[in-house]
Amino acid sequence: MDELESLKGFYDRYPEEWAAWREIVDTVEETAREFGFREIDAPSVEPTDLFRVKSGDEIVEQTYSFEDKGGREVTLIPEQTPTRSRLVQQRKDLGTPIKWFDTSKRWRYEAVQKGRDREFFQTDIDIFGVESVEADAEIIACAATIYEKLGVADAVEFRLNDRQLLDALLKAMDVEGSKDVMRVIDKKEKLSREEFLDNLELEGVDRATAEGIDELTAISGEMESALVELSDKAPEGDAADDAIERMHDLYDVLSAYGVEDMCTFDLSIVRGMDYYTGLVFEAFSTEGDLRALFGGGRYDHLIEQFGSREVPAIGFAFGYSTTMHLLKELGEWPDEALSTDAYVLTISDSVREIGLEYAKGLRSAGLTVETDLTGRSVGEQFGYADRINAEYTVVVGERDLNEGVVTVQNMDSGEEEQVPKNEVVENVLDRL
Repeated sequence: MDELESLKGFYDRYPEEWAAWREIVDTVEETAREFGFREIDAPSVEPTDLFRVKSGDEIVEQTYSFEDKGGREVTLIPEQTPTRSRLVQQRKDLGTPIKWFDTSKRWRYEAVQKGRDREFFQTDIDIFGVESVEADAEIIACAATIYEKLGVADAVEFRLNDRQLLDALLKAMDVEGSKDVMRVIDKKEKLSREEFLDNLELEGVDRATAEGIDELTAISGEMESALVELSDKAPEGDAADDAIERMHDLYDVLSAYGVEDMCTFDLSIVRGMDYYTGLVFEAFSTEGDLRALFGGGRYDHLIEQFGSREVPAIGFAFGYSTTMHLLKELGEWPDEALSTDAYVLTISDSVREIGLEYAKGLRSAGLTVETDLTGRSVGEQFGYADRINAEYTVVVGERDLNEGVVTVQNMDSGEEEQVPKNEVVENVLDRL
């Protein structure tokens, strides 16, 4: 039989590699919990129609969609927002704010490239039921804190904008069809100035107004100074003034969180999805080529498409593949190695049961502990303990036990200490 391999865009992660991934996932989830987000568990397969509500028929071409044995059209979830919308609509008794997170796999059938796979992990972090500057700031602060914990905060920048602000500015400039114009603005970074102006004209914007849009959407940088510049250049209008004031308020709350230095204002950030209604943001790596890590924003009218209730919402989906590349480039990717707290070595069969008792006690204290499963010699057991990176080896021998002691060896230094046989678990715990 030919050797079988995983599919393109799908990856096998053996224990050493997964240990590094697990450390990153744990950091993200730990941060979410610290901010009061509660973990949920949701299906990996949903009716395809659930995703059509948000994305239309074209979603089928971009997903793993198929007919199951019951004749139902189903899809491996490419994202969790529609599922979360369904969950919120199903439970009318949920008090607000609803703060949820979940880490699980997603699937998309698309071209495989750096930072973009067909099977991938995402952690979705959302607040439902609240429309406030405080909720917006908490979402950004949570995301920024993750990168602080990962040790790369200086290499990550959050670019912020507000769709309502941009819409108010366009309307004040008498621009019709602002959504179509926003799509052009969303592509601005990839276009030359002439291409950008030409694309705006194709959407019915006259040349003078297009040049005004180009000037406004060039405003970016440190939030306070950029917002002052915007106030000076923006066309007059109450809606625009209110939206600018809201961004000032957001900056104040971000400052209270201590993450304002990681945030900039950029009027060209739109995030192409039409369902975004207010704050939008994208996290970028500032090292080397500017690379998007992930994005998020406020989507106050999406949940109502899945049921009868209007529920405001804001959130983001953390990007692991892109963050992995950043961490590796900066030398901050965790070691891809096994870690073991203790190995319990038994010198002979006569002390095997006592060795297992020590292992049980250490495991009950939450340690990762291994024992001999194959009848290895003492030398082979030490070799195995070294291969699994055991920090300590507890050597259980009949002669030592008769003398009331057990030997505990530090595997890095080789130092040994004989400890009372009734204090082994406490001794190892004190060392770790």
